[in-house]
Amino acid sequence: MADPLPTEVTVLTDVNILAIGLTEDHPVHDDVYPWIQNALDGPNVLLVFDYYPLRAQYLMTNKFGVDAVAARNAVQSLIQSPARIISATETTLLEAYEISAEQNHDVYDSFILSLARAYSADYLITTDDDFNELCDGEDVTYTNPIPADDREKLAFIQG
Repeated sequence: MADPLPTEVTVLTDVNILAIGLTEDHPVHDDVYPWIQNALDGPNVLLVFDYYPLRAQYLMTNKFGVDAVAARNAVQSLIQSPARIISATETTLLEAYEISAEQNHDVYDSFILSLARAYSADYLITTDDDFNELCDGEDVTYTNPIPADDREKLAFIQG
C-alpha cells in the first residue's frame, strides 16, 4: 500500500472487503487486511453492518473455497472482536433510495453511503470502482485498496 493507513478513524467496509479480509489465502488479502487489522488491533474503529457476517461467510465458503468451519470461526472471531456491529433504520433505508435517485446510482451502493453517513464513517472501503462520484462532496473518504490490475479477475458478491 503506497500511502500509510490513517489512524484514529472510523472505517466502514462492504461485504467483499470483509470476506477477503477474513480469508488469509485470498489473492488480495494482503491489500485488504491492513484496513481491517488496523481497526481490530489498532487505533481505528471497524463498522460492520449486521447482515455482513452472514454474507461474508457465504462468500468465503461458496466463492473463495474456505472450509465451512474455518469460515464460521473467522466470522465469529470478527463478531467477538472490538468491531462495532451496526444496523439500518427506516431513515437509513429511505435515505439510500434518495441518494440512489439523486445520483442515478445503484441503490445497494447508495445504501452503503447511507450507512456511512448515519454512523459518521471517516472511510468507506469497498471493492467497487464506482464510488468516486457517489462519495464526491461527502464527509466520507472512499478507498478501494485492491490494485486496479487485480480487480477484474476477482469474484465478488452483491448484497
